[in-house]
Amino acid sequence: MAKLDVFSEAWCRAWEDKVKASKDFAVYNKGWQGDIGCVMLKDPAANVAEDQYLYLDFEDGVVNGIRMVDKETAENSKFVISGPYVRWKQVANRELDAVKGMMQGKLKLKGNLPYVVKYLKGVQESIRCLTEVDSKFPDD
Repeated sequence: MAKLDVFSEAWCRAWEDKVKASKDFAVYNKGWQGDIGCVMLKDPAANVAEDQYLYLDFEDGVVNGIRMVDKETAENSKFVISGPYVRWKQVANRELDAVKGMMQGKLKLKGNLPYVVKYLKGVQESIRCLTEVDSKFPDD
């Protein structure tokens, strides 16, 4: 199977399918309330010419969708995680734990960090699912 370009609709659908198939995600995120906007800041040196906006629609252990969105939609989510492209690539490659990245200031969170930490296993499982997607990064 060909690698999928990150930030593409096909990549989002593949990630969504992996999360939907995860029984662990459903268990770990039982009770979760709130959408997540992800902001990946541009990095022209890495062939990322514009900021990218991703929307994760998770609720009570169910995945309602993962998709690319506009800035306003991402930034008006209950939780907004933002950071440079290089950090997001590290998260996707399991080189950086997303929650640790937030606690270390490598990623910024707008929202309630203790709430996110409560669902740490669910966050980690969604990232594990992402690592199963054969991703092609702009700077590869």
